[in-house]
Amino acid sequence: METRTYVTRTPDRAGAFKAAAGIIAARGGNLARVSYNKAVDAHTIFLDVTATAEAHEEIRRQLEEIGYLTDPGEQTRVLVVDLQIPDAPGELYPALEVLERHRINISYLNYYSGGSPDRRFRMGLLINEPEAVRHLLEELNALYPVEVVDYDDSQTTLDNTVFYLRFGGEMAKTAGLSREATLQFIAETDRILQVLDARGEKQRRVFEDVRRFAAFVHSRKGAAFHAGLSCVSLSDQVRMTIIEPPCGSNTYVLESPEGLTLIDSGFAVYAQEMLALLRQLFPQWQQQKKRLLITHADVDHCGLLSVLGEGEIWLNRKSGEALALQAAGLPDKREEKEQCMGYSRLSRIVSWYHPPAPERFHYFEEKDVGEHEQLLEIGSFQVGDMTFQVWEGSGGHLPGEMAFFCRDRGVAFTGDIVVNIAGFSPELRQFSRLAPELMTSVNLDSRKATAMRLAVLELLQRGSVQPVLLCGGHGPAAWCEKGVLRPLEQMDQKEQ
Repeated sequence: METRTYVTRTPDRAGAFKAAAGIIAARGGNLARVSYNKAVDAHTIFLDVTATAEAHEEIRRQLEEIGYLTDPGEQTRVLVVDLQIPDAPGELYPALEVLERHRINISYLNYYSGGSPDRRFRMGLLINEPEAVRHLLEELNALYPVEVVDYDDSQTTLDNTVFYLRFGGEMAKTAGLSREATLQFIAETDRILQVLDARGEKQRRVFEDVRRFAAFVHSRKGAAFHAGLSCVSLSDQVRMTIIEPPCGSNTYVLESPEGLTLIDSGFAVYAQEMLALLRQLFPQWQQQKKRLLITHADVDHCGLLSVLGEGEIWLNRKSGEALALQAAGLPDKREEKEQCMGYSRLSRIVSWYHPPAPERFHYFEEKDVGEHEQLLEIGSFQVGDMTFQVWEGSGGHLPGEMAFFCRDRGVAFTGDIVVNIAGFSPELRQFSRLAPELMTSVNLDSRKATAMRLAVLELLQRGSVQPVLLCGGHGPAAWCEKGVLRPLEQMDQKEQ
């Protein structure tokens, strides 16, 4: 079955349309749309008909016999688009100039403002030359937001242009994106497609994975937001609350006499939900002094850095350089790698991420220790009566990756160097599959990443009380003893 548009010239008398409808019905055709405006043209009716190819040939022949078709050889389609045009004098003229330049006829035109600053113009565009209309859509989309309302996909020449417009409009609604962000989203999706297409991935699967990524993140906002909560006393002065969202990094909040220390902070898109939860968990939230630490500079660990305007941001210099590059709109270390750039930028857009101001940074080390292959101690910090050593990895997951380790109490924050994959919930496991599919690997260097994981596990066994409480970047915390992780069954866990 396919849909074709017939441009008919019918006599201005009773029963004229019935004659055409009868021919269509007799051949098993279905009228998908009828467009007629007597005030504009008393004779022209546009008929969208869905039927088999054989039925179309007979319908066309019979319409021609009764004189309703002026050009029986013409293969016309109607492309229906909505243009969102500012409600101001003269704003429609650029669109009309584009249509005139491309010699595109309009089958119908309607608009309404609905009391908004913009008017939505719905146009039916007659397609005789698909290639010309493709360029037309590109020009219109450069002027205004364009949504493709209806289109017969049998015109393959238009498929890419129409698909991207439809896809962009769908993602804008799913992820709450502005026009500028939507255009960036389309560009980064195309970047991912180019990389994966060269590796033999099917295009439709790539787009479906992008859809799933955006839908997963945004379907868990608002009332649908939920996070696993765990609380444990780390020392006489320090109590830790673990917040495990459905996606994005865990957030660890260490409460001590000095205030609150947050380690990682998830996706920015959940800022409103996270802040409400933090105020609920810590009634003195507004008054308490805050300090923000990150284990590395991926956007799914840094979401609240710019949202929480208060508090010092502590990090190492490699991570500071990455965040400064993001703030300047330049590629960071992850984005320098071709297969990672599209997904990284897409993550920024979908998660509403904004990098923090570099003037808020405080560094663990006096100067950048440069490139290195080992797990290197670069500094320390204090939380109540606990001292944490800061260890910098070689950059297998991301340059600047860190682990924080308190030997005396046997507590370690390992970021994405070591995570408790076995403890992932089905929901987190589902989400965690998307990143590797869209950028082939979450690690920049798999060899280094494996070496750093083993080095951290070895570090936790040396000179520390056993077992060690291992708090990874994703998934539940776990006891770590001799490199083996086991659940924290004795912890008081509850679900928010």
